[in-house]
Amino acid sequence: METVASPRVVSMMRSPLFAAVVFVATVVQVCGVPVLTLFSGGGTWDGPFTPAVVIVLVILACLAQAASLMLVASRPVLAMLATVVLYLVVAVGLAVPNWAGPMHLVIAIAMFAVGTARPPSVAAAWAAFGVVGACVVLAAWAAGIGTPADRVIGFLLTEGTSLASTSFAGVALGILWAVLERRAARARQRAIDLEEEQAAAIERSRATERARIAQELHDVAGQHLAGLVSLCDASAELAPAHPDQALRLIEEVRAEGRYAAAGLYGALGDLRSVEDVAHAPTPDLRDLETLARFWRERGMEVSLEVRGDLEDAPVVVSSTAYRAVQEGLSNAAKHAPGAPVEVRVTVDAERLHAAVTNGSPRHSRAGEDDLGLGWGLENLRDKLALVDGTLDASGDESRGWHLAVEIPFVRPREIVRD
Repeated sequence: METVASPRVVSMMRSPLFAAVVFVATVVQVCGVPVLTLFSGGGTWDGPFTPAVVIVLVILACLAQAASLMLVASRPVLAMLATVVLYLVVAVGLAVPNWAGPMHLVIAIAMFAVGTARPPSVAAAWAAFGVVGACVVLAAWAAGIGTPADRVIGFLLTEGTSLASTSFAGVALGILWAVLERRAARARQRAIDLEEEQAAAIERSRATERARIAQELHDVAGQHLAGLVSLCDASAELAPAHPDQALRLIEEVRAEGRYAAAGLYGALGDLRSVEDVAHAPTPDLRDLETLARFWRERGMEVSLEVRGDLEDAPVVVSSTAYRAVQEGLSNAAKHAPGAPVEVRVTVDAERLHAAVTNGSPRHSRAGEDDLGLGWGLENLRDKLALVDGTLDASGDESRGWHLAVEIPFVRPREIVRD
């Protein structure tokens, strides 16, 4: 099967500028010294053609040899054989073998192209064929013109060694170039594959996060807002006969609305992060200060205490604990407006403990403990169950509230096994 040379080699060698540079360099070396010697009167001429004719023919042969390199785009072996034949035309046909030595460089360039386009063993075989064939022709020509055997051997050693060294060096460099280029191509392809895998992973992550946010929006909008409608309906029915109870229900509607607004704010903030070009990760305990600042800006007195290194907590533990703190702060805003809130997080070698404690509300609302909907804590229990965590949520005599979670550092595969 025909194989073309390396694409970068092809693009370089098929250029007329490349052929022109090779032609000029070869002609200068081939004709420079002989021309100066002849026209300075320092040598004799006994060839079959006049010096002017030989010089013109040598220039044409060098031009054809340089132009043949442009064949490497589709026929690298043919280009190599053409350079060898044109070298023999000058050395044997024009009977000036001492002029043709610089033409070995063009042969080496063609050999390089063969080395990039053929398997190493095939390229080496073609190089050997070209060198041996040229040596046989040179030996036959030297013997045919009556050259003594010892001089024929010396001539072959000189010309053959020069031709063989440049030819096999060209093939070896071509083989090395092909190996390096294949490695570079594999590296480029691997980089492309990794980029595509990363893009797919990001898209999967976004889809998962969208699903999670959709569930949270369903919990807030579907359940809490439905509860608000129910409370409003109940207050409307109670208003004519029991105005005090209706007012308490309206107070509860306001509290539930504040909680639902906080939940929607968090979920919509996550949604903006998911749709953003720079994909934001799911919030975790490292975002505690931002969460506390959010509630401080809305009038809540929040103190934050962290013991241990939050970076030591696994990602799933940290994000779940963050949701617990978020739930505790939302509950404090709903049930104890104006009360101071303490957030304490402790990270040790084996587990994480997070607690949100609020004092009694500054404005008491009688009967509110019987009016809460209670869905937030149930959802939090479900999330904690996935990571073997525990939840403690209880009140005290002063109508304060304490929410605490404890999550062990369990490996994901152990969670799956359970």
